[in-house]
Amino acid sequence: MEVLMSLNALLELQIHTVWSQPQERWVLSTINEKFKDSVNWVLMFQNCSIDIQKFRLRCLNLSDDDHILQRWMSVVARRNVKQLYLKLISHTPIQLPHCLVTCQSLVALELKFEIKLCVVKLPIYTGFCRLKSLDLEMIKFLDSNLLGNFISSCPVMESLEIISCVFGDFKILEISSTSLKNLKVDSGDTPEPNSDGLANCEVKVACPSLVSFNFITSSTWNFTFQDLNSLQDVFVYYDYSPDQATSEECHYVMSKVLKGLRNVQRLKLSTGFLTFLNLAVAKPVWFSTSFYNVKLLTLSVLLNWYKQVEPIINLINLSSNLEALTILIDWMEWDECWEIPDKVTCSTYHLKSVRLLDFGGSENELELVRFLLKKGQVLEKLSITWLGGEENRREIIREIKKFPTSSNVAFTFYNPASFFYGLHFLDYDSWKYS
Repeated sequence: MEVLMSLNALLELQIHTVWSQPQERWVLSTINEKFKDSVNWVLMFQNCSIDIQKFRLRCLNLSDDDHILQRWMSVVARRNVKQLYLKLISHTPIQLPHCLVTCQSLVALELKFEIKLCVVKLPIYTGFCRLKSLDLEMIKFLDSNLLGNFISSCPVMESLEIISCVFGDFKILEISSTSLKNLKVDSGDTPEPNSDGLANCEVKVACPSLVSFNFITSSTWNFTFQDLNSLQDVFVYYDYSPDQATSEECHYVMSKVLKGLRNVQRLKLSTGFLTFLNLAVAKPVWFSTSFYNVKLLTLSVLLNWYKQVEPIINLINLSSNLEALTILIDWMEWDECWEIPDKVTCSTYHLKSVRLLDFGGSENELELVRFLLKKGQVLEKLSITWLGGEENRREIIREIKKFPTSSNVAFTFYNPASFFYGLHFLDYDSWKYS
C-alpha cells in the first residue's frame, strides 16, 4: 500500500470549489480540518491489516496541533511503514516521535521543512534499527554531541543527506558510522555567508565503508578524514577564501583533507578549494599526497590570472593515472593574459579525454587548450561546450585545430547548454554525465 497525502492538493481542490460554488467558501481553518479528516480516514478507517510500503505527507501548518503528527506517525508505525517522507512547516520545535525511532520496519526516512528552519529534538537513545536511508533538510541542530551520537547509533544506515541545515555554532561536527556508504552535507544555500554555523567548526568524518562523499559549505575549510579507504567519489565545494592564510596554514589544511582522499577514483573540486591547493603546493617539499587511483577529475576554475592555472597542472601531476578531465570555466573579467611555459611538466600519460564547459574562447582559455593538446601524449578526444553569446565560434574552432598535438585528437563542439552548470553540475548527482 502506498499513501500520498498533500495539503497542497486539497487547497487546489478548494480553490476550484470557491470559484465554481461561491456559496461554499471555506476559510483556511476549515481546509485544515478537512485535510486532517482525510488523513485520519486513510490511516484509521481503512483495512489496518495492510502494511504501508510508502507514506508521503506534505502539510503546511502543524504548529497549532502538534500532537496530531504524533498520532499519525504512531498509526503508520503500527502498520509497518517502510518508507516515510515528510514535508512540513512548523513554527515550533518538533520531537522525533518515539514510535518512529523504535519502528522495526522503517528503512527510509525523509524529514524536510519548508519556508523556515525548524529545531528538531533528536532522541537520546538508540533506535532506527533497520533504517538505511535518512534525508534531513532545513533543520537547526543545537547540540553537536547529540547529533553525532544520533548518527552513529543507526546501526545499518547506508545513506545520509543533511541539506540546508544550520549547526548552532558547533565547534566539532563529527560524523562517525561503520555502515555509512553515501554522505552528503550541503549548507551552501544558506542566505548569508557563514550562517550555517560552521565558521569555527572542525568537521570530522570517520566512516570506513564510505563510498561517496559530498561536502558543500561557504563557511569552513577545517576537515579531518579518518578511515576512508573505501572512498571512491568525492566532491568538496567551498567558497572560503584563503586570502589571509599563509602557505603553512594552507598546507596544514590541504594535507589533512587530501590524505584522506588519496584512494578516490573520481574527484570534483571547486574554485575555492583550488585556491587553497595552489598555496599548499607552493613549496612542493611540503606536499607528498598523490592520487594514483583518480581516473576522473572535474574542476571548477577561474582563468583570469596564471596562478589559477597552476593548481590544475599540479592536480594533473598528482594524478598519474588520470584518464578524463572536465573543466567548468567560471566567468570573470580577465585581469591579465598569460602563457604557460612549454618547460612546465604535465603528466598526461593516461589522459584520453578533456572536456571544457562554458568555453568563451578568450586568450587564456585558448592557451590552456594549446597546452593540453601539446602535453596530451595519448589524448583521444577534446570536447568543448560553448558559453552562451559567443559569436566567433568558427574562427575559434579554426584556431584550435591549428594547435600542434602530440596524438591523434578528435574534436567535438557543442552548443551552449540550456541551463547553468554551476554548483548543480558539480553536485554528485551529475557523475553519470561526467
